[in-house]
Amino acid sequence: MCSLLFGLPIGLDLLLVTYLIFYPIYLYDYTQGATDDILTNSARANYLSGNKKTYFIVAGSLVVLTVLFMHFSNSITMIMGFVVLALGLLYSSYFKKLTKKIIAFKNFFVSTVWALLVLFFFFYYSIPINAAALIVAGFVFTRMIAIQILFDVRDVEGDRKNGLLTIPVVMGSHKEFGLLKILNIASIALLTFAVYLHILPLISLSFVPVMFYAFSYIKKVKSAMNNYSCYLLAAVEPIVWFSVVFFGSNLGKLIILLSAMM
Repeated sequence: MCSLLFGLPIGLDLLLVTYLIFYPIYLYDYTQGATDDILTNSARANYLSGNKKTYFIVAGSLVVLTVLFMHFSNSITMIMGFVVLALGLLYSSYFKKLTKKIIAFKNFFVSTVWALLVLFFFFYYSIPINAAALIVAGFVFTRMIAIQILFDVRDVEGDRKNGLLTIPVVMGSHKEFGLLKILNIASIALLTFAVYLHILPLISLSFVPVMFYAFSYIKKVKSAMNNYSCYLLAAVEPIVWFSVVFFGSNLGKLIILLSAMM
């Protein structure tokens, strides 16, 4: 998405590095939370419970990541990548507990890690961070906050039992759905305003359909909160980001080509 949005090249090495940072984070988190997930995702919880392979996968990822960083990037990016990985691995065992004291801490924590991916893209290729990069990072942060809150709707009973101060637990009575709609509009408004100020390219408006896509799955979740397949629509939203930018980018090229032919 960043590559298309900023017109910058991207290599398979960066995609592999990003995957190897986040796969062990989520695998470790799911393994640590297997007991709590038994009600919401019994198949995954039963498979991961007591599975020792997790630790070998994490260790293997560290080795491969080190080799990739040393060969393709620089020391600063390597440090940043390992900081993100370390923060992610510490999430389930340490940072998640802070949500018992700080409202929505885990939402802000996870969303910040996702937003760092935008900046990581620039660091990896030694490209200076500019206002456009910060705004897109803000967009990712806002959207991930909304998605994480939606996931908390699914886990509200387990979170309440564990004393976690998530937004659905604190607000109650499904008031969080109003907040989700506000965040949805705010994220697109941020990009639109940046395009108006000529900070982001016109292609950024390709994200507008994402707002309607999000409204659709929010409505589905609200009407069927125990239907966990509805949450999958939110989980795949980052793929939708890439899809709309890819479509918008190619549509723009087609329009330019047709204009030249005329």
